[in-house]
Amino acid sequence: MFVTISMLVSVAILGLIYTLSQQKHSAQQRKFELLVCLREVLALCRQHRSLTHQTLSQLGLGQQGMTQQRQLHLQDLQQHLLEKSEQLIQIAHFDNRPSYRILQNSLKKVLNEWSQANVSKNQRLHGKLIRHCMYLMDDVVLAWLAESGREELSDEYHMNWQQIFDAMETLTQLRLCIDDTRNENNGLRIRHYCEMMQRKLNQLALISPLTLGSPVCSSAMRQLNEVTDNTHVELESDALYQLSSELSSTIAQVYDHMLNDLVESLYHPLPQLVVA
Repeated sequence: MFVTISMLVSVAILGLIYTLSQQKHSAQQRKFELLVCLREVLALCRQHRSLTHQTLSQLGLGQQGMTQQRQLHLQDLQQHLLEKSEQLIQIAHFDNRPSYRILQNSLKKVLNEWSQANVSKNQRLHGKLIRHCMYLMDDVVLAWLAESGREELSDEYHMNWQQIFDAMETLTQLRLCIDDTRNENNGLRIRHYCEMMQRKLNQLALISPLTLGSPVCSSAMRQLNEVTDNTHVELESDALYQLSSELSSTIAQVYDHMLNDLVESLYHPLPQLVVA
């Protein structure tokens, strides 16, 4: 009788351990899939911003803004974005789905309004959407770190995320200056934020040295140096927007590098990002 009871207790304990293990694995897998999908949405948003910026810029110059090839590309991008936003809602835990529905609504707003916007407003619309994606990624990571109990990873992530967040905010301020021609001191403001971006990039180099050594970042640094070292150099709006896109790409790559290292420590590496 005693042996039977002991066996039943042992089986119950093993069953409980297995159930808890499965629940933990399921929660980790959900967070992993959310981050994978959010990375794809982020990359697609950046592609959409680039294409719509080209279109609106050409229309502003009186040129044909929408070729058939670009129109098809935009349609594919927009359909892919909507599908991914729906996928996020399906992956998320029931309690968190409202957050992803808000993202989906913001996405639909941008897709509906960009064609009526000017270049500056289009940049603001997409910038807000991109930051929204990154904040959701941050929420997932913070929840994962809290559950893991890995304080050393949490401290490092908080420090690195703050550097990335500051760089994002500085880039936003630089973008707001580009078309603010009504301000007499706009040139000084642009130079000021370019100097700030130089400092932010130097800080990001401590997080991901390889990213900051990439051709895209090297090109951006050269242009920043031209603006800050020579008061007579004034880049045109198109050149400044191109510079801001390169800076945005660099910040996104640094965050992605940091994210991949973190997720690999918690679970396993993120897959290679392929969205085109």
